[in-house]
Amino acid sequence: MSTKEQIIEAAKRSFAQHGYEGTTLAQIAKEVGIQKPSIYNHFKSKNDLYLYVADTVMDALLMRMKDTFEQHINDNLETRLYLLFKNSCNFILNKQEGMMYVRFLLFPPLELKEEAKAIVKRGDNAIEEIINKFYTEGKDKGILRDIPIQTFRSAFYLLLDGLFTESFIYDDFLNRFEEAWTVFWHGMSK
Repeated sequence: MSTKEQIIEAAKRSFAQHGYEGTTLAQIAKEVGIQKPSIYNHFKSKNDLYLYVADTVMDALLMRMKDTFEQHINDNLETRLYLLFKNSCNFILNKQEGMMYVRFLLFPPLELKEEAKAIVKRGDNAIEEIINKFYTEGKDKGILRDIPIQTFRSAFYLLLDGLFTESFIYDDFLNRFEEAWTVFWHGMSK
């Protein structure tokens, strides 16, 4: 692993565990086994490193969702949508990526709030492309109720965001996931 990759991994762990404010470049450098000024060979500042890590985490979530969509293209719509939710939740359950995602989504550093919102917006646009494909297929095949696409997207996001929150609070997450999925699917399908 290159020094830059080691810096990114150490930063991801530290930002996830301690947040932006609780992380210093000196801590990251120490974990990597380099001097703090060496970080500047790869990143202009702590802000630059934070945004890079946030962008990388968003890309990883999007890749997980796109891979799930493509790998299960021949399964029925219900199975594919279920797996999309499940694999997205599994991503969030990962201590580093998941916590980092939640931190920049819900608690971005004040000085980086607009940049973090832009990363989230980019992610939402990519997620909506996937959601729209599910919606279109479900409507075309007569599987989904006669609801507007915005209602479908809102329900999708509410379930996903709620499941993300549940994953950090409750020990019986798998049961809660299954129950929430059942309610979602019954509400969306004919």
